[in-house]
Amino acid sequence: MNDEVLFNAVLSPNRSLAKNGFLVVLGLTTLLSMVGGTLFLLMGAWPVTGFLGLDLALLYVALRLSYRSGFLTETVQLRRASLTVSRFFPNGREASWRFQPYWVKVEFNHEADHNNQVILTSKGKRLSVGSFLSPEERTEFATALMIALHRCRGLTNTT
Repeated sequence: MNDEVLFNAVLSPNRSLAKNGFLVVLGLTTLLSMVGGTLFLLMGAWPVTGFLGLDLALLYVALRLSYRSGFLTETVQLRRASLTVSRFFPNGREASWRFQPYWVKVEFNHEADHNNQVILTSKGKRLSVGSFLSPEERTEFATALMIALHRCRGLTNTT
């Protein structure tokens, strides 16, 4: 009973470009680069064709890096005895932090629109959580976590 999960949140960044969108953007850009490159080649400005190819390669790399960053995930799990935050990076690395729920404080400024951060503090440790979320999502998450911590402290005091 003491090990029951009181709050569980899985946070991940929003993806503005799905895999099909990625292919469409890359395909249209390739088509435009080929048409433009052919025109410049016919006009005798052949070096421009190489730069169009370089632009296309850089766009591909940027889109792949952006798409890969969407695999970042954070889990926040509250039990009576611990609040655990685990961060899973796109490269497979994992980091984990553990807090005692009675002492952890959620710092969140509701007035700051785009600069609001959810920061967990306890005994000199500070951890920012959900930095990739939209301001509305951060507000919703911070509120839900504060309510869950308040309930957890109530359960801890009565047993």
